[in-house]
Amino acid sequence: MTAQISRTALKSRYRVSGDLVLDTALHLGGGRNPAKGTDSPILRDGFGKPYLPGSSLKGALRAAVERIAPNLNVSACGLFASDEAPGSEANVASFCLTPLREEHPARKAYRELEEGISKPLSKELKEKAEKHLKNGAYQLSTNAPISEELLVGVLEKNLCEVCKAFGAPFIGSAVYFHDAAIDEKRWLGLTQVRDGVGIDRDSGRAVDRIKYDYEIVPPQTVFKFSMTIETGEATALGLAALALHELQQGNVPLGGIRSRGLGRCHLESKTTKVEALDFGNIESLKAYLTKNELKPLTLDEFIQQHIKNLWAEQEANHV
Repeated sequence: MTAQISRTALKSRYRVSGDLVLDTALHLGGGRNPAKGTDSPILRDGFGKPYLPGSSLKGALRAAVERIAPNLNVSACGLFASDEAPGSEANVASFCLTPLREEHPARKAYRELEEGISKPLSKELKEKAEKHLKNGAYQLSTNAPISEELLVGVLEKNLCEVCKAFGAPFIGSAVYFHDAAIDEKRWLGLTQVRDGVGIDRDSGRAVDRIKYDYEIVPPQTVFKFSMTIETGEATALGLAALALHELQQGNVPLGGIRSRGLGRCHLESKTTKVEALDFGNIESLKAYLTKNELKPLTLDEFIQQHIKNLWAEQEANHV
């Protein structure tokens, strides 16, 4: 058995880098700091400059993918996955281990398999796993050693596609987001402080003594966006391409106070480059290891190619 989500060997790598431009002001809170002279200062690096953490970028882009994936027949657990058993009618397609409670029988069954790796599979644990976990590309045999290959096979059937691509408590991510530093050449070195007030929902008037302020990075500021994708799986590559498409189109707001217009941004197509490496091609690998050469692609080429592949794969799986 060859599991699709195996991370044992690199198949391909893509490096994406480009300019992330703010269309509106951005507020990415850095916690309370009275020394900054505002109720809610922005996040800054060790040199006092604003930056975008990779974790914030990943969360926003993953959420954007989870909203669209079901329309492409791609499973995504999001925040609303069913807590029913995997065999129930309501949960045949959306079942995923990630959002379940720790005490959920499916999670407990997998954790017991994980803790018993290299040990013989007991009859009791075999029955528990078969009852609470989806069966598919793996075979559970009593007294046979629990192998890493078996665990990966279990995850293949019991994680949604978004978790397989972007990571889960059970498996690492194939998509890596890096901190985005501010482009100092296109930044004036200034931030702004805006005022806000509490509003009485009944009267529509400002509430007395509920005034606050918050710091923002001004519009048209540019951050240096970068991410790395290490997988040859068509679905994972398609979901990464879908994330980049939404960022390119300005559909992934960042930071806080987004419902009032802050955080709108877009990834510039013209300045974004994609570099590809096929580890299965020995000449490509030699060029990378000896000359650091990678195959160049445009952002549009990467997005169109892998969303098309994603679409084709899902259509084939649902014939």
